[in-house]
Amino acid sequence: MISLKIYSFIRKIDSARFDYSCIRNIINTLKEKEYDVEWENLDGDDKFIYKNDCEVTINQGSISIYEFKDTKKFKILDFGDAPTLSVKLSKSKNFIGAAIGQYNETLWNETVKDTELRKHINPSPYFEMFWQFGMENYNDIQEYRNSITLDDRLLWRGSMYENPNPYGYKIREWVRILSSIMGDRMCFGYFPIMYDDYIKETINSKLVLCAGGGGGYICGDHCLRDIELYGLGIPTIRPKYVTKNFDPLIPDFHYISVDVEVDEKFRYINQETLARRTYEKYNKVINDNDFLNYIAKNSREWYIKNMSYPNVVNNIIESLEL
Repeated sequence: MISLKIYSFIRKIDSARFDYSCIRNIINTLKEKEYDVEWENLDGDDKFIYKNDCEVTINQGSISIYEFKDTKKFKILDFGDAPTLSVKLSKSKNFIGAAIGQYNETLWNETVKDTELRKHINPSPYFEMFWQFGMENYNDIQEYRNSITLDDRLLWRGSMYENPNPYGYKIREWVRILSSIMGDRMCFGYFPIMYDDYIKETINSKLVLCAGGGGGYICGDHCLRDIELYGLGIPTIRPKYVTKNFDPLIPDFHYISVDVEVDEKFRYINQETLARRTYEKYNKVINDNDFLNYIAKNSREWYIKNMSYPNVVNNIIESLEL
């Protein structure tokens, strides 16, 4: 029997959250696979220092550590916006692999030069905010959407990250430019709202804009909102992903893709061009109901395959190679 000690940092989070249920189901599944599991559930706010042959302060709830008791070798599951702690932990001689939600192949090629070790750093499924949100709400939301005339204005809702700006560049300036181009053809929700209000707003929309920027270096490319909308069967438009998922998300199949240029740290450049391309793509697809339904259907099927329980837990364990 293989003995594991699992460190997670979600002690204070709400029980409805994805990570609350996810770690518990991972542990139960590993026990079914005859792992002997000891669980130390901490809180990132405690600034726990993980001590192995390294000492790394863990202050993010988005990471968990899977340590083999007999050898002290360990693996990481990390779905943070940028895997900064995983990069630090990867310097340990006892680090043997990781499953990364915001997986940027270039970043990990630069970080891990050992070719054999590099083979064991994999993309992980990325998550939604609440456990099984799409599975539990899809039918009711689709019934509602089929009963109304959907708003064909492009919906954007999210933070512009302007004050404060943690990323060092105007990560979503292109969204502001797009709003000025589109005028009343866009609902420009430039500030966050309560989650329930966000869902009420979103389910009335024919097409929703998502945004990344930073590709796992300074910010995530995947967003919780992307995955939730896939689960609800609502079509999305966004810049082409630069990060990779456990199961690839295909442009113009799972989401409506807009070509984008990035710099060496995967920050968006030519943001005015990106805004204009997004507007052009919106105009091309907004009245093509067959295509929008095709995108919604494919993204929903991707969600079921990757995010429904028990698939999501099995996929995480597979990406961790446990």
